[in-house]
Amino acid sequence: MESTERISILRRLNLIFRFSYTLAFLFASLCGIAFAYVHYTDIIPLYIAILVPATVLFMAIFVNFSNDYYDSVSGVDDLRFNRAAEGMNLNDSPLLKKIYWDGNPVNNGMVTRKQARAIMIVLAAICIILGIPTVLYGGWIAAALGISGLLIAFFYTAPPVNLGARGLGEVAVGISFFLMVFASYFIATKGVWNTEILVFAVLIAILVGSMRLVDSMSGQDAHIAAGERSISVIMGLDGMIPLIKAVIVAGYVVAGAMLYFDLTYLLLFLTLPLAAAGWKNLNRKEQYWEIRMAPVMFLTAFLTEILFIIIQVLQIFFEYSLF
Repeated sequence: MESTERISILRRLNLIFRFSYTLAFLFASLCGIAFAYVHYTDIIPLYIAILVPATVLFMAIFVNFSNDYYDSVSGVDDLRFNRAAEGMNLNDSPLLKKIYWDGNPVNNGMVTRKQARAIMIVLAAICIILGIPTVLYGGWIAAALGISGLLIAFFYTAPPVNLGARGLGEVAVGISFFLMVFASYFIATKGVWNTEILVFAVLIAILVGSMRLVDSMSGQDAHIAAGERSISVIMGLDGMIPLIKAVIVAGYVVAGAMLYFDLTYLLLFLTLPLAAAGWKNLNRKEQYWEIRMAPVMFLTAFLTEILFIIIQVLQIFFEYSLF
């Protein structure tokens, strides 16, 4: 961890709020908005196209920060980060620090627990303020979807539910990301059903759920010491390998299903080299293999979101349907 006395204000803010880690959240929402703009016939107000992703972004910051706070209170992150830093050589890799993690800001003393609680209240208030115009536009369904996604993500680590400690964390994260994609589209179009964006939302849920699945393994010792029952604790690290492979295969099966709607979705398979690298890592089982999987799955999910947005732009000019 860098000395807090010599880092810039922007760097300090990034360490506290993990802006880089929120990109997957933001782009999940942008996927839904981009799809709505391309496939919805009516005009979508610009303020909705801005407010919906902005609300998701601040929800992501709130969720990540609250997770850091509750992991600090429980003590899980103490052992977790020490081992992850050793396995990834984070001190020698500025890029991985931004993508993976550079420590819990509460544990590192960048904010006190009292300050952290105040920050959480402010972030929650911002989410509510940003969400009000969206609810007025989209109606009760917008409120229901937004609140559901926020509560599921928040209680990933927050007591007394603490889904992550009960083997339900990955499912909770997957559902949250499904809602970010589909709800962003559904709210923007005022409830117009579309199976294509639904299937893609399932794909993102699988990929991000797998990202959370492998990320939790870096804290295996800490989860066991805290008495938590995450999926990796229940199955053991060796038992996680076939599960991760099955999830990767499931993700590309769903990506293949996207071809039913348009052949431009072949571009989604540009992530295969990353998945192949992760697969090789699983087969080799070298020291810290479980830690090295986290950046691979993060990049796979994030790149899939970027590719989907690019595909939506291409579909404005080209459309190749199988049927």
